[in-house]
Amino acid sequence: MTAQVFTIKSDHRLSEAGYDKIIEWAISILLEGNRLKENFDAAKSMMKPLGLGYQKIDICPNFCMLYYFENAELTECMTCGHSRYKPRTGRGKTLVAYKKLRYFSITPRLQRLFMSPRSAEHMTWHQSHHAVDGVMVHPSDGKA
Repeated sequence: MTAQVFTIKSDHRLSEAGYDKIIEWAISILLEGNRLKENFDAAKSMMKPLGLGYQKIDICPNFCMLYYFENAELTECMTCGHSRYKPRTGRGKTLVAYKKLRYFSITPRLQRLFMSPRSAEHMTWHQSHHAVDGVMVHPSDGKA
């Protein structure tokens, strides 16, 4: 249920407060003793061990380059010269990048899809289905 509510939150661009309201409502209609996490932070900590995380990579605000691999230590864009970090205000010591890219590795996601026999069947359908002679039902039926 937590994963499904996370999907609703993502699909409809809900805030954390919106997520918490949905969970509050769901808990009110579920039976006592349910194990549904009571807020977004608790649910997020429960989902973290699934390994579906992401990597944050700083990017140029003008989309010129990624600060990644050999460019990870640069503080200005090699193409346009724009600063990587926002100017510090007050006594803040942390550097905040103008823009960040969130890289979701595809390998763990594909591994999880193939763990379920039901989804694995759908993932390999194009190879295992049998075409009717002379009728192209799917691009995998073609000669190319």
